[in-house]
Amino acid sequence: MALQRAFLVVASVSLITLVSPQTALAAPADPVTVLQKLLVPGQGVTISGTSKTWIGGDSSKPASKLSVKGVLAFDKGKLAAGEVTRVTAGGNKFRFRVVGGVTYGSGGAWSDMLPAGKTWARSPILKFQPYELSEQNINIFEPLTLRKILMTTNTKTPHQVVRGVPATRYAGVITAKALCTVSAACRKQFGKSGDTRIAWQLLLDNRGRVVRLVTAWTRAKNSAAGVLGGGSEVNTYYSGWGAKVVIKAPPAGQVAKVN
Repeated sequence: MALQRAFLVVASVSLITLVSPQTALAAPADPVTVLQKLLVPGQGVTISGTSKTWIGGDSSKPASKLSVKGVLAFDKGKLAAGEVTRVTAGGNKFRFRVVGGVTYGSGGAWSDMLPAGKTWARSPILKFQPYELSEQNINIFEPLTLRKILMTTNTKTPHQVVRGVPATRYAGVITAKALCTVSAACRKQFGKSGDTRIAWQLLLDNRGRVVRLVTAWTRAKNSAAGVLGGGSEVNTYYSGWGAKVVIKAPPAGQVAKVN
């Protein structure tokens, strides 16, 4: 009898050992932790997408409609640099490169102002932060911003596919006032528009990495507050997270200062 009990104990332990690892469910990756680990020097991400901005109440008559494609480079915990090509609805092509806090422009009106032999322009009115190159309304490269918007999730839809990548879609609405409490990018864009509601859709792959972000907002004109009416819709795709990305300033001989 003792031998039988011993056999049952051993069998039970063996069953636990064999079954538990197979049946245990892995905890989903925390997107904020994932992002923080990705923001390291020498690496980056590829972006592509579209944006539309309008003034007034008619979104069918955009003041700006662009397609964007390029790469962003990381530093420790933040974006460091970027280079994108923007193409307008009329087919005009512009290139912008941001390195070391300096923005360089090429194409369109910028190229028209350049002297012979120069390909890049610097100007006092040409100032972008790396996150602005995508045209996005929400800077998901700020970890606190990513956490903040995910806290406003009202729907979660698994089994989505983004350009062949399995993903889960999170969606919600956040006010600029709430977002600006953690986001410097938000304060720059929406500083006087705290009541603006930003609808967002964020799609994450199975490793917790952002693969698509869609944002949209509209606001009424408020002359007393100095707020223009209008709106914006932006759709951005992200791929190649962690790839080696090095973005350098153009050779000095290719750059000219213009006003």
